[in-house]
Amino acid sequence: MFLLDFLGASVTMLIQAGFAGATYMYSVYYPNPIVTIGVYCKIWFYTNQSVSMMFRWMLTAACLDRYALSSTNARLRHYANIKNTRLTVIIIVIVWIILPIPLLVLDGVRAGTCNVIYGYAASLYNNIFTMINGYVIPIITMTICSLLIQKNLANKRERRHINIHQPQGGNNKQHLERRRDQQALVMLFAQIFVYFILTTPWMIYNVYSTLTLDIINKSANRMAIERLAYSLSSLTVLLFPTSSFYLYTLASSMYPISMSIQLS
Repeated sequence: MFLLDFLGASVTMLIQAGFAGATYMYSVYYPNPIVTIGVYCKIWFYTNQSVSMMFRWMLTAACLDRYALSSTNARLRHYANIKNTRLTVIIIVIVWIILPIPLLVLDGVRAGTCNVIYGYAASLYNNIFTMINGYVIPIITMTICSLLIQKNLANKRERRHINIHQPQGGNNKQHLERRRDQQALVMLFAQIFVYFILTTPWMIYNVYSTLTLDIINKSANRMAIERLAYSLSSLTVLLFPTSSFYLYTLASSMYPISMSIQLS
């Protein structure tokens, strides 16, 4: 079930990567439309936030699905089905198509940059909204889910020990399940750790941007450094979805085997 969340997250990031790649390739030969065309600036910020939030929340939903699947509570396991997962993905898409709509009004080109142009309050709202929904909530939710999943897997191991006097075939199956659970947990912790590392620079930039919103007489050097910091922090955010395959492959020896079986 959680694979559907991952599929949705992958599609959203492909859209974002394609849009960003096309824009940056265009800006190599022509003036950057993000900072020269007001309408494009609005579309850029709206699309970037909408799609990136879809990705983060689908990733969070996948963690919730994995927790439900590992739970000993039958009602929770029943919740983790294809129908509910599809509904969750649809809700996430609809919500994050609607919520960033104010950016189409608030953003614009000013002083050679594409940013919120309607005062301190609007900029503060946008930064806090982005930090909470794009960083704080996903990180906290994924961390809590990983700890709960670890607890559920520990309970499963205890139940297996009770049935230790089973035939050899049953013991082999239990060993395989235990190994699979351990590697799934390692993959989850690795995912959260890398997500935290790669999104923290973006979070720091947003905090800095929020704290310096009322500074209007910035020097040219400072503005250039801020633009560089924004570009680098945005790049690190894009690194996470592109590194997922390599991350899972390194974290789990069973992952490439399972993938090859699924693709064959």
